[in-house]
Amino acid sequence: MPQPKLKLLIFTPTLQCGGSEKYVSILCNNINIQKFDVTLCVVNNACPFYKINNTSVEVIDLKKKHVRTSLLAMLKIIKLKQPHIIFTTANHLNIYLAVFRRLFPKNIITIARESSVVSVNTKRSRLPGLYNRLIKKYYKRFDAVICQSKFMQQDLIDNYNVLKNKTFVINNPVEEIVAAVHAPVVNKFVTVARLSEEKGIDRLIRIVAKLSIPFQYYIIGGGNKKEELQQLIATLHLQSKVFLVGERNDPFAGMEDASLFLMGSHYEGFPNTLLEAGMLGIPVVAFDVPGGINEIIINGENGLHVKDNDEVAFGQAIEKAMHTNFNGQQIKQTIQTKFSVKYIINKTEDLFMQLFFQSN
Repeated sequence: MPQPKLKLLIFTPTLQCGGSEKYVSILCNNINIQKFDVTLCVVNNACPFYKINNTSVEVIDLKKKHVRTSLLAMLKIIKLKQPHIIFTTANHLNIYLAVFRRLFPKNIITIARESSVVSVNTKRSRLPGLYNRLIKKYYKRFDAVICQSKFMQQDLIDNYNVLKNKTFVINNPVEEIVAAVHAPVVNKFVTVARLSEEKGIDRLIRIVAKLSIPFQYYIIGGGNKKEELQQLIATLHLQSKVFLVGERNDPFAGMEDASLFLMGSHYEGFPNTLLEAGMLGIPVVAFDVPGGINEIIINGENGLHVKDNDEVAFGQAIEKAMHTNFNGQQIKQTIQTKFSVKYIINKTEDLFMQLFFQSN
């Protein structure tokens, strides 16, 4: 007799462009529908960037402007769907659901997924002290917390009193990328990132301005720093070398022949873009910052690390990387082995099943 499906209810704030949202779309589009009956509940799905193509996944739009106004709608969905597992996927939404956890039926397993380094990310919130207190007090209500990297796991254990046996490291998955063939461009650099302060695009632009080698640099993404970055490019007379391409559904299209991926972030959870660059065999130069970057980049094998805030050393690393014989095929093979969609989604499904059977 076939086993009944586990009812999984996933909560996400939006399906707009972002790493957490991309993860949700990959999970929903690849989860085993023979094992799971999945409902995706989006707080506001007015402007989706990612599509849910799996017709077996029911998508519900709560049509709420803010997470803070969505509690009654969420409780209504929980009562209607009676899930075995609730899975929440963004820091502020995690906190919100943890605070109100006792309003849900006790038998529901609740799992949070962290998408950033919490101790660093909360410093950028409007009320960092309040955020920290809420996490320390209420995260213990979750049955499990999935962390994208070991660094993020240790951050929760050390700074927020989350029990180690409640934390599980499951990295981000990366989809296969079909590389188009282009005539190679010498010294072609690419960055795929949101144009926001924490991504450090401004320091990358300052760094390439000082390079002694010819180059073309493409920055793909949208965000609130676009005008400021465009002005910086003009001030440094880089209009013929540095290009703000904008947000695209397929960010690496046309970038398959890039020489290097440049990452200027001040912190990162476990960046999807590094995995995507790796799937194309593109080596990376990045700052050594809090988060999971060092769990992806192995110095000299698939890129180079640079001490954070040392812009001179970063520029030197770019020129060094251009003379390093990186093995693009080996880079791609390593990423495929460690972070394929099939492997990561299977790990996630196994954890869901494990937690369910332990509680029953």
